[in-house]
Amino acid sequence: MEDAAIHLKTWRRICLILTLLGAMFYSLNSLAAKDEEKTIDIEIQWGAYYLTKEDNQYRIFRLLDFNRYAYHAAIFKETFTTRPTKDELLQLTPFIGHAPIDAKTLLQEESIQLLASAPLKKEDLEGYRYYLEEQGMTTSEMDELIQRVMEFSAQPPLQLRLEIVDGKLEISERG
Repeated sequence: MEDAAIHLKTWRRICLILTLLGAMFYSLNSLAAKDEEKTIDIEIQWGAYYLTKEDNQYRIFRLLDFNRYAYHAAIFKETFTTRPTKDELLQLTPFIGHAPIDAKTLLQEESIQLLASAPLKKEDLEGYRYYLEEQGMTTSEMDELIQRVMEFSAQPPLQLRLEIVDGKLEISERG
């Protein structure tokens, strides 16, 4: 039984490392394109499903958490040639349960749209929990953060303006 627990913890760490590497390469690729001063108005809602379009393909991610340094997302493997329906959203298959992505990359997503939202549940945040654990967060700190994130996901979206000023992300609320 102890060997199984060690094996599971090792497997989780390997998955986390692979996820972080993938997210890092995605962030670097997006930022390499442009790190100029840019502005975007966006609705940020914890638990929301976002639609992006790249190479005539729609992709979906779910926002788990957001701050000035990173957004934390669940990424789905399906792509669509047309805007997905609500039924298609309900059938999405997670590809990566949690990926921390540099928040500046949101400014490179010119086609980003909030598609739908649903309150987050603990099981939706399992990958995020593994990440927080590896970051050294205590169980009580994780529980408190996960609870706050779930509460945020029941709130209406924030109307935000994101902009790069002197290479740093500035966040402000819109009217």
